[in-house]
Amino acid sequence: MTTGGTGNSWKTRREAMGKTLDQAAADLRISRRYLEGIEGGDFRGWPERVFSSGFIRAYGKYLSMEPGPVLTEYERSVEERAESDTAAQLRPEWVERERERGTRRTAYTLAAGVVLLIGLVLAWVSLRSASRPPPPLAVLPGPTVVASQENATKPPDNVATTAAGSDNATAPPAGPAISSLPPSPAPTVAAVGGSGPPTGPYQLFLEASEQTWLTYSFDEGDPIDVTLYPGDKISIQARGRIVLKLGNAGGVVGTLNGRRLPPFGERGEVRRYTLGQ
Repeated sequence: MTTGGTGNSWKTRREAMGKTLDQAAADLRISRRYLEGIEGGDFRGWPERVFSSGFIRAYGKYLSMEPGPVLTEYERSVEERAESDTAAQLRPEWVERERERGTRRTAYTLAAGVVLLIGLVLAWVSLRSASRPPPPLAVLPGPTVVASQENATKPPDNVATTAAGSDNATAPPAGPAISSLPPSPAPTVAAVGGSGPPTGPYQLFLEASEQTWLTYSFDEGDPIDVTLYPGDKISIQARGRIVLKLGNAGGVVGTLNGRRLPPFGERGEVRRYTLGQ
């Protein structure tokens, strides 16, 4: 990856304006690392092209610089990464097959060794048991007791004589019944502006709970691309119109004119909203 390149002139222009990277990032609401990547020609880890090219155009407009050369450098870096990834994936198939065969052969060898060891242990135990002589029977002298027919057939007094009695003695006590309660309904958010749509002027406040790509414009201005990270906040003020495009609608919550907005959408969902005429 090249260092500097076309972005050096942008860095020189920013310094001539007396702006630091942090000041430019705050003015554009774009992360400092993207502005630093533009100036250094390092586009690794950038989001999708639509958002990345938007960062470059917004920064070029901010510096009054032509974005074409930097966009060309960015596209070249994307193509180089794609070619590198493709080359890494085109590994010869026979290499993969041989590696899989080697793994299977190793597993089969280990399994056969374990089975053979178990067989040897069992054979050794069997041979020792067969060669050991049985112990002699001991005969002890004593009186011979003959049970009468009555005592032999009469069950003891402390033994239950019915199956029902045995069942009752061993049946566990029934536990208390547990009733499942239905889940409480999720809270709902009242619509902004009561029963009708909100009217300008607008002050929209957005807060990100997850990483979200955002494109917005207001009062017929040019679109601005921003990446919000968890905890980032942004305020947009307009006289009559705000247009939003969210790359992760479930990762942002909004407040319009002091009132909480309903959810924009689900996680990972791309949604577009327009406030005003």
